[in-house]
Amino acid sequence: MAARSTMLAMIARVRIMINDLLPAGSGQVFTDNDVQNVLDETRQDVYNMPLLPQPTFSGATIQWLDYLAPSQLGDWEDDIVLKQYLTVVVTPATIDDIVGHYTFAASTFPPVYITGKTFDIFRASADLLERWAAKWVLMYSISVDGQHLRLNEAADAQQKLAKTYRTRQRAGTITMRRTDIAAEGAEQGNVLGPRPIDYMASG
Repeated sequence: MAARSTMLAMIARVRIMINDLLPAGSGQVFTDNDVQNVLDETRQDVYNMPLLPQPTFSGATIQWLDYLAPSQLGDWEDDIVLKQYLTVVVTPATIDDIVGHYTFAASTFPPVYITGKTFDIFRASADLLERWAAKWVLMYSISVDGQHLRLNEAADAQQKLAKTYRTRQRAGTITMRRTDIAAEGAEQGNVLGPRPIDYMASG
């Protein structure tokens, strides 16, 4: 299955980051679809998120030409949809999907909302490098006539680069709940004082 046409520019950027630049069938390690699949593992779908308006002042006149996505969200797939007031589809004159900066030719009053898909190319690049390194680990290391051939050392270099990209990937959050602590009110049956139910009355 071919990769989505709206992902080709991002796939090309990832290839540069992992140095997988040879043509398909001539040494290319990952297909476009392989790269897209790993990128999709980092995908965050956004629906009607308000963009940040950046006013432009011309004398006493305010124009609304530039809109920005939140700084933590970049690398958008090239199929974003912008809507004014959630009802009117608007088309910017200039689109920068890498940072999420959209510029209109004429003043477009806020709010403007974006719907699209954003990706973490640093996490995807690190994931691909680790998969590539796994192939080199099984390769050989030989010495012949004073010449040393250590193909498995390529794995170390790729893992180091992957570690560098890990430091730049998006931060994530998790929610944890302690099960060894009784829930609030669970011990109320053993409390001698009045309980909330004691203050309630009927009628």
